[in-house]
Amino acid sequence: MSDYFRLRFTVEGVPELSRILFGEMKKVENLKEPLQIAARYIRQDVETNFITEGGLVGGWAPLTDSTIRGRERGGWGAHPILQRSGALRRSFYSLVDEKKAIISSSSPYFVYHQSRQPRTRLPRRAMLVLVENTRQNIVEAFHKFLRFK
Repeated sequence: MSDYFRLRFTVEGVPELSRILFGEMKKVENLKEPLQIAARYIRQDVETNFITEGGLVGGWAPLTDSTIRGRERGGWGAHPILQRSGALRRSFYSLVDEKKAIISSSSPYFVYHQSRQPRTRLPRRAMLVLVENTRQNIVEAFHKFLRFK
């Protein structure tokens, strides 16, 4: 049995951060507590992105004139972006167990906005991101958890 575990953050299927934290495996059989903290931090960032229209990623691309006209015809204004009905914003969830945390969206169109794939029409408007401050807070939560085990 190994005497370390690996804390890995994966965003969009690409490892953004991988850091080894040392400790005895018997101390980390159940990581639910720090994983719940991590999930909370990330969900807060998703909410911040909706409130600030992508402020954590430098701002989302503005809506096209035709989209604005269509929204106005439907009784919606040009803002907030990605929140015409609120369904996308409400679709985010987290699942946490002893070994992993999953933060995602049940919206079928979330993946199109989040994707880094080349695009011609729909601009990328990432909602689920890992910013440095959040990464540091999560690593600190794991450090605190391991220190008291």
